[in-house]
Amino acid sequence: MQGVRLLVMGVLWIGSFFLVLDRVNISLAAPRIMDELQFDGTQMGFVLSIYYWGYLLGHVSSGLVSDQLRLRSLNSWMILLWSVLTALTGACSAMWQFVLVRLLFGISEGATVNMTHKLQNNWLLPAERGKAYGIFIGFAYLGIAFGMPFVGWLIALWDWRWMFVAVGALTLIQVVLFSVFVRDHPHEHPWLSSEEKIRFREGLAQGQVASELHGQEATTMPLRERLAALARMRVFWFLCIAGFFNTFVYFTAMSWLPGYLVKERGFTILNSGVYLTIPYLAAFAGMLVGGSIGDRFGNRSLVSLFAGLLTFPALLGLAQNAGVEVTILLMSVALFLNSAAVNGFAVLVFDLIPGHLFGAAIGIAGGFCGGLGGVLGPLLLGYLFDQTGSFFWGFVALGVSAALGALMQIPIRGHEKRSRAAKLAREASTVSPLTVQEASS
Repeated sequence: MQGVRLLVMGVLWIGSFFLVLDRVNISLAAPRIMDELQFDGTQMGFVLSIYYWGYLLGHVSSGLVSDQLRLRSLNSWMILLWSVLTALTGACSAMWQFVLVRLLFGISEGATVNMTHKLQNNWLLPAERGKAYGIFIGFAYLGIAFGMPFVGWLIALWDWRWMFVAVGALTLIQVVLFSVFVRDHPHEHPWLSSEEKIRFREGLAQGQVASELHGQEATTMPLRERLAALARMRVFWFLCIAGFFNTFVYFTAMSWLPGYLVKERGFTILNSGVYLTIPYLAAFAGMLVGGSIGDRFGNRSLVSLFAGLLTFPALLGLAQNAGVEVTILLMSVALFLNSAAVNGFAVLVFDLIPGHLFGAAIGIAGGFCGGLGGVLGPLLLGYLFDQTGSFFWGFVALGVSAALGALMQIPIRGHEKRSRAAKLAREASTVSPLTVQEASS
């Protein structure tokens, strides 16, 4: 991947940075919000989780229609909307205000995430997906790793309210980048040559999921028929379950780890932001390593299986440890492994679902099921903290969820093998007209 395609993907990756920076800045502000507004752990957990109700609604809704939408203009408006809502979070002083603003914020970001996944599916060849998706989510972790110290500095310099205003204003950069550089499909981009468009179209066609395995190929299928086609795919149901458990860990860690360091380990808000740079850089590495291994060997389900199973003991060790250095180390290991597991799950949706069903599939598996994990995880951890005065049982719940998500990869493994064999057979039997022309000249 190079040239214009790399430029387009770069804009999407930068968007991932802002997506998560705007989402998790409230995590670092949570201790100050709890102190100023007298919120307990359950109430703060609700504030953190309400975003995911909106995320779920926005992701699923856009997923059901994104296969038939013009993505560029709508996505630009969604980015602008969430920038404004980020700033408005700083004006909230009552629970109902947080609920309204964070719900709408979640809807706009959830819609953007689904459409961004759809754009990646339009612009990436199958052999590029694991690494590219790893970079995409890796930029999300960079949004935390480098954004957290920045957010902590803003809170210390001003307060948590002005921090939200500053971050919302900064996100306007992405509105400009997206509007200028991104198009829905490679063939629509004026900067891509005709030869590059032909090569990409042929490469993408060779890597598509075989239509005889999954039904109709028509891109104009009505929504009811697309949902019915997904419902008939057994692998889709396993992906949905895996999506719930994997993102239960992923979203809850994003929401509560800063508060955990402050509330249970006694870190200052600024120190919490600085120390979290290391675990979230480890999460970036996990995304890259997991995606690269999946691209290299084509065994994404195995990557997700082993990474998910190993996340369990890492989280248990984190729950029982008391030392600062070991805490950061185990947190880094847990996030590295969870990121590799999430990469495997997400790219399997790219690999195993036909392109004309992808928007609806990622909307349900990632948006609804993953969003449901994001809703329940922060609430459960906050409730367990209130009941026990400790994060121990919350981390145990995260470990169990990671293991259950990993086990879902066992039945997915057979589908992945059959899909890869079918793609290899098509590649072997397909001769590109462009290649023939070049060989004869």
